[in-house]
Amino acid sequence: MEKKDLKGDDRISFVGKRDIWQDFVYKVKKNKKKVWQELEPILEDYIKSNWGFIMQTSLTEFKQTEELNQTSKYEDNTYINNEIEPNISNKYKYGQYFTKTSIVKRVVNLILNYKSYSKNIDILEPSFGTGNFISVLKDKEFNNITGCEIDSSLTDNPMDFFHFPIHNKYDLIIGNPPFTKYNVVESYYYPNNYLTSPINKEHYLTKKLLKKEKEKIENIFILKSLKHLKNDDSSIAFVLPISFFIKNRNKEIKEEILKKFSTIIVYQNDKVWFDYHIPCCFAIFTNTEKYNNKIIVIYENSEVHESVFEISSINEELIPEVIFNKNNGNTIQLNGIELENYLSKKRIKCNKSFKENNVSGKNILERTKIPENSEIKNYKLAIVRVGNSSVGKCGLININEDTLNDMFYVFDFKDSYINNKEIKEKICEEINKNQDYFKQITCRVGSKSIKKEDVYNFKVEI
Repeated sequence: MEKKDLKGDDRISFVGKRDIWQDFVYKVKKNKKKVWQELEPILEDYIKSNWGFIMQTSLTEFKQTEELNQTSKYEDNTYINNEIEPNISNKYKYGQYFTKTSIVKRVVNLILNYKSYSKNIDILEPSFGTGNFISVLKDKEFNNITGCEIDSSLTDNPMDFFHFPIHNKYDLIIGNPPFTKYNVVESYYYPNNYLTSPINKEHYLTKKLLKKEKEKIENIFILKSLKHLKNDDSSIAFVLPISFFIKNRNKEIKEEILKKFSTIIVYQNDKVWFDYHIPCCFAIFTNTEKYNNKIIVIYENSEVHESVFEISSINEELIPEVIFNKNNGNTIQLNGIELENYLSKKRIKCNKSFKENNVSGKNILERTKIPENSEIKNYKLAIVRVGNSSVGKCGLININEDTLNDMFYVFDFKDSYINNKEIKEKICEEINKNQDYFKQITCRVGSKSIKKEDVYNFKVEI
């Protein structure tokens, strides 16, 4: 059966199951130079978060799948900096994460709660994929819908959105644009790929971005969509990676958004939006009288939780789940002293290696005590900064003898505590007792990750 013959979530499931092994094999092959000690915790996090059934697949099946993958992986060629390179699967090339129909229905209803639209408005879906947004909109009797989709396996009339004429204007631009994967070069937008495009990239890229080699493709979808707005009453509503709203990220894109819009709505819930879990949100950029110069942040679990911020907070951390956790006491510490009173903020150098390390997220909890007769000042605090199951684990590493993988922040202690064995071990104990704090304070793409300021702000009772 061809993908074109399937509809909606059936097509999502088909594509997801076909690509799921390609995804796993690709990650293994990308990390083939790492020793298993480094790779195991990464895959463990990944498997636990996404695909339990992988554990049941034999090594023989894995090898057979890898052989098949070699014949299907390089589907066509793509230009990277004007050089032809063999392409990996369309899932990576096009950043394809197809939104489930149940989620599409929820977010479309969300738009209609904040904005009234007549049924004859002009709508653009710039990367329609499996067509779920178009189907849901048509079910609600919106029929003036134009769609773009670059993947010829999903449509008989493929169209690159960046070739789509800018003179076409719309009341609502809605959908799930592709997501860039930071370690997949093919998934980025490259300005030099559009030197001969019928649409001059200068019409939608900022001067700064014109000089860059590459940019996250979801950001460029936003910028070009801004040029397709019909008037001040028009809106953009996109599924975006949650990382878009990390503090001080994507400032240039947000600056362009604020030139057109005075109301922003950021929605997240506790459901899985795609064939497997990727932290994401639904962002509505619009203008409303009721919420002029406001940002509404919504997190939905069993109930809907809404927080309202001034539009000037656009570059603050606006991740709904994190805000919900903070507002509901999940990350509030009433007692204790912040770690910044114990830890130095001086940069510290330590030995790190993907291939040859003796400290990883898997064994860091074995290093919570300083051995007897050791030089105490050589022991520094190492805390896992990334990973759905490992983030927040910590230990004490010997700066002269130990080699870590790249999953850690390493902190020195202030001079008054540098030779205090009891304080060092107690801080380590307090952090490890409260690992959930670090899991709840952040929600990022792929794996949870923390910032150094999250560690400095953590309170301990010594």
